[in-house]
Amino acid sequence: MLKVHLVGAQKTNYPWGFENHVISALEKIGCKVISTDFRQERQNLQKLLQQEADIVLVCKGEFIPPELIKSLPYPTALWYCEQIGNEKEVDYESFLRRKELAYNATAFDFVFTHDKANREIYKNIGCKRVYWLPSAAVNTTVHKKLCIPKKHDITFIGSKTNRRKNILTALEKHFNIFTPNIWDSKELNNVFNESKIVLNIHLSDLPNMETRIGEVLGSGSFLLTEELSSKDLFNNREHLVQWKRGDLDDLTDKIKYYLLHDGERERIANNGHQFAVEQHTFEKRMEELLTFVDFGKTVVGNLQA
Repeated sequence: MLKVHLVGAQKTNYPWGFENHVISALEKIGCKVISTDFRQERQNLQKLLQQEADIVLVCKGEFIPPELIKSLPYPTALWYCEQIGNEKEVDYESFLRRKELAYNATAFDFVFTHDKANREIYKNIGCKRVYWLPSAAVNTTVHKKLCIPKKHDITFIGSKTNRRKNILTALEKHFNIFTPNIWDSKELNNVFNESKIVLNIHLSDLPNMETRIGEVLGSGSFLLTEELSSKDLFNNREHLVQWKRGDLDDLTDKIKYYLLHDGERERIANNGHQFAVEQHTFEKRMEELLTFVDFGKTVVGNLQA
């Protein structure tokens, strides 16, 4: 049985938390998981990270000392799922994340990025083995289609950055938008199921590939997303629908259209759900990552160097 030491913010961000989906997937595929919340256990990391494991997998891991990572006798991998921009686009937040990464990213044996367009940035920092592993994935235990009626025409759930507030305020001139503050994964899934259209709006002007993509497709609801940075995971107008980045007129037109065309909307939603639960589960992501790191010779599955 493969023993994975998962280091993240799983307790800090509970019940929401990307790492909790990763832990669930690892256990489903038969791994034994050691779980350490590095934010709560910073003072004990030196001791905790010495626990015997086949691999130490870190999610985000800001300010874990690089010398500690290098000292571990086990393979180490970083899966970083925050947007850091690309070679042509950067904003202040992504610039700060790059500085954060520069502190310890090169200490890891393997680095996995959620966005294919980020890879060159990691290489510029000095990381040698950088691979694309999308975080847009389905936890089939939580993200599921429910036979419940639709209560909301349009739903958006996420942190309210100024950019998102401005877009939502503009939309509210035309539509009623449900924007609850929910962080529990099961509650999120219920609301998504109750929604005709679920919006994905990027945090900033940078393109992105949010974990919300997997959550919504897993629920079986219709996803209307701002243009995604990784364009070859899901097909536009087949699995989901994309609106032009930053274009409010295009977003408004598409909302009007898909509220009127129920059959087309639900057909796309069903296609997206079926495709996501077959091809883009957290279990598949973990199998890809672990197979690659364990054998360390060839890239397998959808991992691309």
